[in-house]
Amino acid sequence: MKKIGREIWLFLSSKVFLKNFVLIMGLIGICLFICFSWMKVYTKHGKSYEVNNFIGKDLEQAKNEAKEHNFNLVLLDSTYIPGRKPNVVLEQNPLPGSMVKENRTIYLSITKMIADEIELPDLVGNYDANNYQRKLQRKGFQASIAKEVFDEMLAPNTILYVQYNGKQYTDDDIRKGVKVPKGENVELVVSKRSSVMVDMPDLMCMKYSEAKFLLQTYDLNIGNIVPDATVQNEKQAFIWKQNPGYSSGKMLRKGEAVNLYLTQYKPSNCN
Repeated sequence: MKKIGREIWLFLSSKVFLKNFVLIMGLIGICLFICFSWMKVYTKHGKSYEVNNFIGKDLEQAKNEAKEHNFNLVLLDSTYIPGRKPNVVLEQNPLPGSMVKENRTIYLSITKMIADEIELPDLVGNYDANNYQRKLQRKGFQASIAKEVFDEMLAPNTILYVQYNGKQYTDDDIRKGVKVPKGENVELVVSKRSSVMVDMPDLMCMKYSEAKFLLQTYDLNIGNIVPDATVQNEKQAFIWKQNPGYSSGKMLRKGEAVNLYLTQYKPSNCN
């Protein structure tokens, strides 16, 4: 064994082995250097660029700015906004200021020229103008009262028909399907009683802004406004009590005042 070990040592310490070993290690080092240098050039390892702020800019302008670092712009969504020019960037991902590699894809949401057309909700069960207005607003429409027509047979504020762009639509028309561009104003023509007496509205659980509008529709006035300690934003506060109190069939004289008691948060007994 000693003899074998001595021979191995003599071989490993020989000039021929050491010369070849150094040569091989040098070749390996050169190969690794070339490989890592190529990878660094190919991937641009460690080099990142700040993402431009494209929000609010025209799409063509955004494309021109993106060319600087070869960013790829991809349209993910488009939304119609009344009064806004089309092809304006609304949102982007990654966000402005993010650090990314060259050739990164940037996803954009832009404005579009034509609004989506949406069917008007049925009037069945929604003949009360206030309820129908809220339903229209949830679908992305604007809503307003165009005209009040005297009708002793119907409760005040009952929808008689709907108007859009000068055209009238009845209950039957809407049931068959009437499409209106999202964001447009839908006008309501409602009933009004000529009597000096009006029905007492139920204001409980409404927001103050809704109750104010409803009282105006009924030709009633707002009396005392009594906020509790939680109220910070009166318009967004809820009605937890009214005086006179509501009861079915109760009538008030036009112009009579209703006192409103406000709380900031929706009462637990409200649906």
